[in-house]
Amino acid sequence: MGYISGGMYHFSVLNKDTIWGVGGSYQFPNLRTRAILYRTTNSGLNWYFQIPDTNLIKNQGYYGYIQFTNKLIGWAYVSLKGIHTVIGGDTTFLSVHQISSEVPKEFILFQNYPNPFNPITNIRYQITNNSSVILKVYDLLGKEIIVLVNQKQSAGTYEVDFSGKDLSSGIYFYRIEVKSANNYFTDTKKMVLVK
Repeated sequence: MGYISGGMYHFSVLNKDTIWGVGGSYQFPNLRTRAILYRTTNSGLNWYFQIPDTNLIKNQGYYGYIQFTNKLIGWAYVSLKGIHTVIGGDTTFLSVHQISSEVPKEFILFQNYPNPFNPITNIRYQITNNSSVILKVYDLLGKEIIVLVNQKQSAGTYEVDFSGKDLSSGIYFYRIEVKSANNYFTDTKKMVLVK
């Protein structure tokens, strides 16, 4: 089981809309880590994060410095380890953002949209109080594909994008687990990737 730990600590501001950030890392089941890049193109309203590319696993911890000269060319590193990109990162960026802070009356995991999808779909959920939220995607055999969310969130409605660009056509499942002092909620839904 992999998960994202930490948050953003350093930023590279290109203009009033586009900001790059670093901090935090993705922890793989074999205890190796991959540093994460974040970016926003609407002044921080929505932040996108880089999905770790499993064929480039390195023990990078997290990046401590970032500098971008435009939306495609930049550097991020810590100590002697890091990246230089001329294409705006080396993998797909996805978003997790709160779309409403109105307190819902109940916990809900909505059906993804579109469904079937190719290659990106949107998953929406709502939580009624401050909670720890874990949202994972599994294949038909129950193998974990990715952890989309693993963090504490305040009450509200959230959306997260999921990309199946590196996956085969087929049936997948997404499962949410929400824990707080007084509540526990879990639900699982099916989605279909068609290429």
